[in-house]
Amino acid sequence: MADNIQADNSLSSGQKTTIYRKDYQPPILTVHHTDLVVQIFDHHAINTVSLDYSLTEAKPVFLHGQSLDLVEVRVDGKVLAAEHYHLSAEGLTIEGLPLNGVLSVKATCNPYTNTALEGLYLSGDMLCTQCEPEGFRRICFFPDRPDVMSCFDVRIEADKKYPNLLSNGNLIETGDLDGGRHYACWQDPHPKPSYLFALVAGDLERVEDSFTTQTGRKVALHIYVEKGNAHLTGHAMESLKRSMAWDEKAYGLSYDLDLFQIVAVSHFNMGAMENKGLNIFNSKFVLADENTATDDDLNRVEAIIAHEYFHNWSGNRVTCRDWFQLTLKEGLTVFREQQFVADMHDAGVKRVEDVSLLKAIQFPEDSSPTAHPIRPDSYQEINNFYTPTVYEKGAEVIRMMHTVLGDEGYRKGIDLYFQRHDGKAVTCDDFQASMADANDVDLSLFARWYEQKGTPHLEVTRRIEDKGLRLKLAQYLPGTQADTKQSAKPQPLPIPLRLSFLDKNGVKVPFTTSQNNVSETEQVIRLDTVSTEVDIQPAHAKDAMRFSYATPSLLRGFSAPVKMVDDLSIEERLHLASYDDDLFNRWDAIHRLLLKALKHRLETAQNGQGPDGALEEALTNAFARLLEDSQSRDDFKACVMTLPSQAVIEGAVKPADPVAIYWARYGLQGQLAKGLGSLLGERLGVLSKSADTPATRTLLNRILDWSLAGDLPDSADIALHQSQSQNMTLSSGAVQALNKTNLPERSAALAGFEQRWADAPLVLEKWFAAEASAPHAGVIAHLEELMQHPQFDVKNPNKLRSVLGVFAAGNPVQFHKEDGSGYFYMADKLAWLDKQNPQIA
Repeated sequence: MADNIQADNSLSSGQKTTIYRKDYQPPILTVHHTDLVVQIFDHHAINTVSLDYSLTEAKPVFLHGQSLDLVEVRVDGKVLAAEHYHLSAEGLTIEGLPLNGVLSVKATCNPYTNTALEGLYLSGDMLCTQCEPEGFRRICFFPDRPDVMSCFDVRIEADKKYPNLLSNGNLIETGDLDGGRHYACWQDPHPKPSYLFALVAGDLERVEDSFTTQTGRKVALHIYVEKGNAHLTGHAMESLKRSMAWDEKAYGLSYDLDLFQIVAVSHFNMGAMENKGLNIFNSKFVLADENTATDDDLNRVEAIIAHEYFHNWSGNRVTCRDWFQLTLKEGLTVFREQQFVADMHDAGVKRVEDVSLLKAIQFPEDSSPTAHPIRPDSYQEINNFYTPTVYEKGAEVIRMMHTVLGDEGYRKGIDLYFQRHDGKAVTCDDFQASMADANDVDLSLFARWYEQKGTPHLEVTRRIEDKGLRLKLAQYLPGTQADTKQSAKPQPLPIPLRLSFLDKNGVKVPFTTSQNNVSETEQVIRLDTVSTEVDIQPAHAKDAMRFSYATPSLLRGFSAPVKMVDDLSIEERLHLASYDDDLFNRWDAIHRLLLKALKHRLETAQNGQGPDGALEEALTNAFARLLEDSQSRDDFKACVMTLPSQAVIEGAVKPADPVAIYWARYGLQGQLAKGLGSLLGERLGVLSKSADTPATRTLLNRILDWSLAGDLPDSADIALHQSQSQNMTLSSGAVQALNKTNLPERSAALAGFEQRWADAPLVLEKWFAAEASAPHAGVIAHLEELMQHPQFDVKNPNKLRSVLGVFAAGNPVQFHKEDGSGYFYMADKLAWLDKQNPQIA
């Protein structure tokens, strides 16, 4: 990686240096062991790091360091004269080091004035760390790059006002010091890069439990929270134990230390951080029960707990060679998290939720000026690559390999990957090679998914043949605003297409293909070139008639992250919506028709024409069948009744008018609600009396939202009553539904919610978010009032996201006001925020 003295000088002059993947060079410095002493005082910390090292060649050594005051440098115990090292704004360059030795560097930092929330900083009354990607250099001088791995021994010294002194690994010693101080020594036996280092010093409550691994190791489980919050950790602890058990069953991976710790931190830029053995979490992803968190919140806690735990192997034991390989750990771990949640809940609903998120946040990124491959070729600021492309699209690429290899082949590949690379820093190429070698297959074309940006378009067209059907598949990669040159000669990508055929009764027909002469009711066909044709026939002559009228179920389970264009009719989509056993395709069939209806509304709004009445009537009938379907889960019904997101619609119409899109979306929802009329009212009444499961509550909230959009009788009264529920899912759902209206019940519900939760900072973020997302006039002036609220903390990232983040991303009517006031307001706030916390900005 090009993080040498040249990069130093340009950075210190205020210019950002571009780092290129092609320039990667292995480090000349190997750190065999790291000893770190952190001495915490009231106004600063003294940090002494000692590196047992060796050099591959006699060259100057560069140690990263930012916002540090150097005290001294020692080599093998002797103080190094100043002429042998050079200090810059970005680090320390040392000359003349012996090829082997112990290098010790003492420096001070000030965690109490560190508002960037990277390195060591103050959160409330505790000190904690965040080191990924480049925060460790704010703690001490160190070769802060992922491919420098070592075992750590850490000694923390502090005043006893911080009774909890925590770090990675196992606790090996504690004791008292003079002056009311004490110490704790920690040992992590597993080599790790510096970005996985963690430290916490505070006065916290500890919740204890344990887990016994399949190898017989008894692991102590500790969750630390601010005092008074211990009762909110039960769900997080159970989620952790489920994650540990699942990883053993699904992947054969057991935990490798005697202790696993989680600390909930209120001031945290990210969701959570997988530091080896000491995960630090944003408090909103630990503190949750049914009274203070919605069902979605609880599911999110479970998923994030699992994600960070799974990193113990896919990220910690095997880590990234450099930050260009970020998707190596994040894409794989997102996929593992998705598998876990699917197993814990409903796989079909989970897949719909994952694809909905991908289409809402990653597809727009792929067609924007910030489009980038999942493994970029260059960067100036690595924090900018913690993106949906690296995470969610990266997971989709792993899923495609899983689809191609099958369950058994995927597991063989994963096993080989961890066997080969345990304790190493590796690349995406190493992962792909393990998957290929374990199965003796060629997966080299998948490298193109890592190299090319943009969302591929897949065209599927049919032609009737004498004995069956011919499918023509074609792919193209449109140019992005960021770089239209790429689309001139795009490389064809490997695209697996899962496929079935449903007869007129909704029963799948067995078939064979020219790629695979095996009789199956579902098959995967591959497109590895720009285009190809596949002949498909019924497997048995007796099925010829059934097959001739069969509807293709294409891209089942969303088997590739593509935008598909096909020749299915409205009637065929409605057939899939009624009968397909693939829940993603049932959902997708309705959503394609909803998008078609929305586009028609937008296109005809300016010329005075009305909506497509026939299509909207067909959709109304489809929703009626869905609501009356006793075989479908309630949460799946709620997914289908969630209209395409603002971002998805913006990506489908040109030019995109965000305000018009918002009202078209809300108007279509209201029209469908009016068409369903008494059926919707009847379901609302029934569900209101029996909302005792997460799935039922999800559907109830969706029906309430529709009923208010359609101004159905009694819906406002029902919503106001529900807003006072003791269950947070129901209460919050009613507030959100009323918030889109300008009814008097809206003000009453919001006022009641604020008063009820005035002393619960995490819950009150829902109220801040509702106020910031209201589509009514005067919101911008109201934002300033919100930021002066007694419970608003301008230094807390969660609070900033709940107001400024929600306003920019979740209030298209006010943010995109024609007078530009929303843009000017956010530009001003971002300029201010960038000086306080650049990562959040």
